Amino acid sequence: VRLKDGQCIRAREAVVSNASTWDTAKLLPANARWSSSSPELCGSFMHLHLGLKSEALPKDLQLHYSVIRDWKEAIDSTGNVVIISIPSVMNPALAPQGRHCLHAYLAATEPHELWASVKRGSPEYEALKRERAEPLFEAVEQAVPGARDS
Repeated sequence: VRLKDGQCIRAREAVVSNASTWDTAKLLPANARWSSSSPELCGSFMHLHLGLKSEALPKDLQLHYSVIRDWKEAIDSTGNVVIISIPSVMNPALAPQGRHCLHAYLAATEPHELWASVKRGSPEYEALKRERAEPLFEAVEQAVPGARDS
């Protein structure tokens, strides 16, 4: 592996990369062993992280919820399945006193093509992010009534 400063580090068996598959493939020499010449894109994850006020939430909060928008749709249909975790239910030390932390996500169903041409941080990006996060907010509110207002 040749570093930016020119230093070379030799590996005996393998090199582990923290870059994406696509970025790693671009860094490899043409004769490198690789299972695919151009790895296929797959759906992305869409995440939502929230801090919630405990007093506005149901007292019987569960650790995990799965919300399925439409049982007639495919499980991998964009935005159809949202997974929700509230780890502070099990370990209150994970959130400030009187609060809960919540993580919700769409698992690998967000189309990369929607995001490919949008510049991160631009007004268009922020608008798309709000629009695409709406199924997450709807699922959270369905599973945890009062969450959106807390």
